[in-house]
Parts: sequence; C-alpha cells; structure tokens
Amino acid sequence: MIAKTEIVESTKQSLDVPVIQLKSVSKSFGNNSVLRDFTFDLKKGENVVVLGKSGSGKSVLIKCIIGLIKPDTGTINVLGKNIPELSNEELDRIRAKVGFLFQSNALYDSMSVRENLEFPLRRHKAKMTKPQIDELVVEALTNVGLAHTIDMRTSELSGGMKKRIALARTLILKPEIILYDEPTTGLDPITGKEISKLMRELAKTYNTSSIIISHDLNCVKIVADSIVMLIEGKCYAQAKYEELERSTDKKIQEFFI
Repeated sequence: MIAKTEIVESTKQSLDVPVIQLKSVSKSFGNNSVLRDFTFDLKKGENVVVLGKSGSGKSVLIKCIIGLIKPDTGTINVLGKNIPELSNEELDRIRAKVGFLFQSNALYDSMSVRENLEFPLRRHKAKMTKPQIDELVVEALTNVGLAHTIDMRTSELSGGMKKRIALARTLILKPEIILYDEPTTGLDPITGKEISKLMRELAKTYNTSSIIISHDLNCVKIVADSIVMLIEGKCYAQAKYEELERSTDKKIQEFFI
C-alpha cells in the first residue's frame, strides 16, 4: 500500500517539474545575436512576464518556444518534449495544448464571434458534436463577460471586446500553457487594466501557466508572479516586480523610471 505521504510527495514533485524549460538557447540572424545562452523555467500555474526593450528578442523567444523558429543551440522543452527535435505532426499536438494570444488578436472579421470560437474546435476537435461545440463557445464567452456578442461580427466590436474574444478563443481548447504577445498594446489605460485583471482571473479559472511578453508596466504589475529581464539576449535577472523596481542595477532601472 502506498502511504499518503508518498502520494503528497509525488504530487509535489510533479508540480515542481517545469512546463517549459529552456537551457542555453541561442539564436542569431547573420551577425545579429538575438538570444545568447538564454536559460529559463516556467513552472505549473506560474505567470511570468518577459520584459525587454524593442528588438531585444522577445518575439523571437516566443517563436522558438512554439517551434516557428529553430534555435542555433540549446534545448526547449515544452510539456516534456524537446521542440526543435519534433516533427510537424508532433508540433501540432503540442501546439493544441499551448494557447497563443496575438498582439493583433488575429480574429476573422468576415466571421461572427461564434464562428471565430468554433474555428479551433473544428480544427483540433473534429469528433465533437454541435451541442458540445455550442456549450464550449458559450462557456468561453461567459468567462470573458461577452456571452451576448455570440452572433455579432467582430468588426462591430470595440478594441477591448476584440481582446476579450481573442482570449476566449485562446482558452476554448483549455490549453495548459498560454503565450501572450503584448496583450494590452493599442488599448487605453483603463481597458488595459481590465484585460490584465481578466488574464489573472482566467489563469486561475483554467489552471494555466503563462508567459507574457509586455512593456506595459501596469499590465506587468497586475499579471506577473515574476519577471524575466531579457537584456543582451540573456535572462539577465528574474524576480518579483517590487524587487526589480528597487534594484540599483542601471540596466534594470531603465525599465522602471
């Protein structure tokens, strides 16, 4: 018989295993070295913001994680799989477990809100019945507070509403990990704050782990469990917002002035 303490310890160990683990990742484009020996772990249930200047390699980092760009060296382990070594078919299976919120939202203006949310389900859950699809669509829209928009065209929605719909579509497959690319860009400060709070709430509702690319310090302060400083292609520092804000390191200070 397995003792209760053994079960608790086993569960604790599984939670400690990173859902994303990057080791010594480097990527250059010609003479431009974008990532240099970048090492970083994302733990289960953790929300980590990657903060860096424009052109520092944040978007390249995200593209490496989801297999759109292959690193020159290093390993990228996502949910137990080394991404650079996977076939296209294996990558598709991993991507179905990783949600991605595009900076531009990437909604289809020619489709209704309902059709936008149905799209990933029809692609990845082909055996689902219409009632099952309808249930997930309504659930996702309810969780972002926009159930009433289900039959509207996305072109009829405000910027904040589009961001919420994009969030709903990202979450509809119930991913284990979400990657956010500048989620509050183009939004006014009040709407940006609302979206940031919603991201935090949805992480708890769906039990997701997240990497958030952002330069919006208001968003960062709300959503981040910790912050990775991407400086000179490396994970220069990782700490909580308050710790970094108090740092006397001039390279870190630049972001909080």
